[in-house]
Amino acid sequence: MKTTPVLLAVALAGCAATPSPMEVPASLAAAETAFAAHSMRENMRPAFLANFADDGMTPRQPGWVRSNEFLATRPNPPIVLDWRPQYVEVAASGELGLSTGPTKLVANAKPDVANYGQYVSVWRREASGTWKVLVDLGIGNATPVFWDRPLQASFVQGARGLLDSAALLEAEASFTRQSAAGGMRSAYATLASDRMRFYRDEGGPAVGLAAANASPGMTEGKLAWTVERSTVAKSGDLGYAIGSYAAVAEPAKVLGYYLRVWRNEDSRWRVAMDVANPAR
Repeated sequence: MKTTPVLLAVALAGCAATPSPMEVPASLAAAETAFAAHSMRENMRPAFLANFADDGMTPRQPGWVRSNEFLATRPNPPIVLDWRPQYVEVAASGELGLSTGPTKLVANAKPDVANYGQYVSVWRREASGTWKVLVDLGIGNATPVFWDRPLQASFVQGARGLLDSAALLEAEASFTRQSAAGGMRSAYATLASDRMRFYRDEGGPAVGLAAANASPGMTEGKLAWTVERSTVAKSGDLGYAIGSYAAVAEPAKVLGYYLRVWRNEDSRWRVAMDVANPAR
């Protein structure tokens, strides 16, 4: 029997009990869809509390916080928040995945005015098979974007070999060295995937390195990036880092927060998703 690369990677990761390959990305998309439906049905607060992992993180001033701890003592916000998954990518081991798509927020006090954006989430699949959110970050759009695009859900494509956490942290260190020395554009030119998604409030979501380079959010700014947490899938093909960024000239002044998802492409970590929010 011929063994496909995806099935071989899953077997090497010791995940024989996971569902068939086509079911896993679909299950993450279904979890995201159910999460959004919960938000529309009851309010975002109970939906977030139910769907975030206990160690799930989100940025709130003055930095990254555990989402459930942050929301536990707060009332329901006076809004209606809706979203849908448009792009889902899952590690071959099936326990770590990226999900992103468009959002729509309406304040109860102004039901005729909608605010649009994109969410970006990293999910972990628990031993029970339940998906839980590990990281959540998003951007705003002036107009609706990606609502009309069909869902894309797949396993990681193009991975070779297993890359570990140490290699991911070295990729992050290389990124910040190049960003500090030659500017953001230089760092992405060296370390980004041609398929990178680059999300900023300024310019909105850009898909592909060429689109990212044309985005108003892509600047020549020299930035220092500080990693606060990172994780790599058991299959060594997908990982992420979260942290903060600052101008090289003023490293103690945090300008914002970022989530960078890395993909193993031909045995090298490449930036697959890069999303950042200014500190508010």
